Amino acid sequence: MATAVGLALSLLVNSEAFAFTYTKIADSNDLFSKFGFYPAIDNDGTVTFSADLDAGGSGIYIGSGENTSQIADSSGQFSSFFTHAIADTGIVAFKAALDEGAVGIYTGENTAPIAYSRVPAALGDLAINSKGTVTFSQILDQGVRAVLTNNDGINTTIADSSDTSPYNRFEGIAINNAGTVAFTAELKATGRGIYTVHSGNTTTMADTNGDFDFLFNPAINNAGTVAFKGVLKNLAGEGIYTSDGQTLTKIADNSSVFDFFENPAINNQGAVAFKGVLKGGGLGIYTGANPETDKVIALGDSLLGSTVTDLYFSNRGLNDKNQFAFYAKLADGRTGVFRADSDHQEPTTSVPEPGFALGLLTVGGLGTVLRRKRDCGSKLPK
Repeated sequence: MATAVGLALSLLVNSEAFAFTYTKIADSNDLFSKFGFYPAIDNDGTVTFSADLDAGGSGIYIGSGENTSQIADSSGQFSSFFTHAIADTGIVAFKAALDEGAVGIYTGENTAPIAYSRVPAALGDLAINSKGTVTFSQILDQGVRAVLTNNDGINTTIADSSDTSPYNRFEGIAINNAGTVAFTAELKATGRGIYTVHSGNTTTMADTNGDFDFLFNPAINNAGTVAFKGVLKNLAGEGIYTSDGQTLTKIADNSSVFDFFENPAINNQGAVAFKGVLKGGGLGIYTGANPETDKVIALGDSLLGSTVTDLYFSNRGLNDKNQFAFYAKLADGRTGVFRADSDHQEPTTSVPEPGFALGLLTVGGLGTVLRRKRDCGSKLPK
């Protein structure tokens, strides 16, 4: 079945980039000496992050710009921390190594683990939704790999690599408030894909049967639309895309000013943000294909009394208020976690334009973007 892919084309809002207000969540002038690169944000603008302390030890913290609170630290049962996530409602989930040498997945509301393994590599990525359902990947008995959810202490298998399954291994987990789980999977036969599972039903969102050569980890919103980075076959480039299971929409690609991309996030209005590296040098956080009008912040920009020299952004770094959480290194030596608040609260609407065939996806639907996007003359690669 032929497929259409569309380039996101927004209605013109104005000819200028939108303004942003920047807030320090925490930096190395506080009690912290080092920060994790990938903070996450909830819908109230509260940011969760990992950090090492000046006094020694490490922890998972939340902050809103007014105060910072500890979720967990290494003074008790935990020795170090890995990935973490925050739900729209502010519930935090995290993976931590234990003093005894095992590893577990926890929420800030519960000292008992949701998942536990004496083999640290057996627990993978995690995500959490507003109902407190945590999804995660784990290597089970006999080496079977699985994507699971935990709700009220009950684990449910969403997908696994058992003998009758098409999947070989899993990467990149996401979940929305409807309980739809999204993940990237390597297939036993050949190739890989991005899939969603809801109430036992699996949907292929994108795969390598068509024009994609490689697919990276997805983010998902409450409508079930995923955002991801895809690399095209035959060295034809890479881009940031969204898919609702029927229509694939291109947000940006590297056919012009961008060189490559990382970690797209998507909110419940369909706005997409990502880290982009420019061909001429420099990098930033952007919401579309124009690095001038679609810029959130970039290298060389002023930030709270200094200048940005490095940036990191996660696929959990965008909320429904168009607030962005990010890590930055500054010219004055500070590092920290910051939030950008956009003066634009309503995303514009984009219209897919037919392009090339991809896998088994079908035509239909609309994409959405945060602000004025790209040149209407751009086309997807043929």
